[in-house]
Amino acid sequence: MRKIVKSVNNHENHKVLSVSVVMATFNSERTINKALASVRSQRYPQEMIEIVIADGGSSDKTLAIAKKYKVTIINVPKELQNAEYNKGIGVNIAKNEILLLLDSDNILPHKEWLRKMIIPFIQNKKIVGVEPLRFHYDPKMTLLDRYFSLLGGNDPVAYYLHKDSHLSWAFDTYNLYGESKDMGDYYFVKFSPGKIPALGGNGAAIRRKLLLKEASADPDHFFHIDVNVDLIRKGYNTYGIFKDSIIHLTNNSVIPFLQRRKYYIEKYHFEDMSKRRFSVYEPPKDTFNLIKYCLYSVTFIKPLYDSLRGYMKVRDVAWFLHPVMCFAMLFIYGFATIKQNFGKHTAAI
Repeated sequence: MRKIVKSVNNHENHKVLSVSVVMATFNSERTINKALASVRSQRYPQEMIEIVIADGGSSDKTLAIAKKYKVTIINVPKELQNAEYNKGIGVNIAKNEILLLLDSDNILPHKEWLRKMIIPFIQNKKIVGVEPLRFHYDPKMTLLDRYFSLLGGNDPVAYYLHKDSHLSWAFDTYNLYGESKDMGDYYFVKFSPGKIPALGGNGAAIRRKLLLKEASADPDHFFHIDVNVDLIRKGYNTYGIFKDSIIHLTNNSVIPFLQRRKYYIEKYHFEDMSKRRFSVYEPPKDTFNLIKYCLYSVTFIKPLYDSLRGYMKVRDVAWFLHPVMCFAMLFIYGFATIKQNFGKHTAAI
């Protein structure tokens, strides 16, 4: 469905596309009100926006809050629910042209965000997906959220293996994977099958029919990065990275985040690898960069240098979490790897 509307900013006629916002929830009352309010406050025809909530059995006020925003709620059995499975349920229920994957802690930073996001889809039919260039930075955010925003992701391993999908605030222009061309409001980027970043999360949009036809998007195989890998491997490799940001509110302290990250790595990087098409570490091509990351983390020199370089761009002490997070993530990945290999060895005996 397409519609002609007048732009609030320049009063010229523009096409808009129908959008299905898909959100997975589970006890998300802390952030979901802000997330949904940011969608419903967009200067975009609200009748063109569908919101699908796939909830895994929340026991807090999540659903009561969600119902205030005219949403479709899908109840996912607790024994099946996890963030990616829930998204897969929502994606297959959605009806509109463009799927917008928002986490319950993602907030659209301003009222013109949807209009900016949709421009690359309208201007170029070859564009498969559109993502914001950066994570939103606000000096009022918690220390940890500021660090993730400034770095461009929440995993320094992905950062040093060049697989982040968002640009660090240390850099002025797009320098991530892909062959890029500056189109003014966005970068036109072509990815190759051997060099795919962690696309698909935190405000990523994609053409729904193409996704369902060409990717393994059923709930049992859905993972937001993997479905993009499926498309790129089939030649649907053209994306728009629009020059804007997405707010991502993670947690207000380091320890709870690291505990969740440990669970995430064990769950999605080891337990379910038979279903995965993407991995942060893919031997042998990533081996050299992984060795460098290990050396960086135990010596602290390169992470400290990168912190200083970032600090010169944006004066925030959050940059100096970087050496600590590099070392912590090295420990978590190492522990998970040893645990997995020990489990396989025990099973073989």
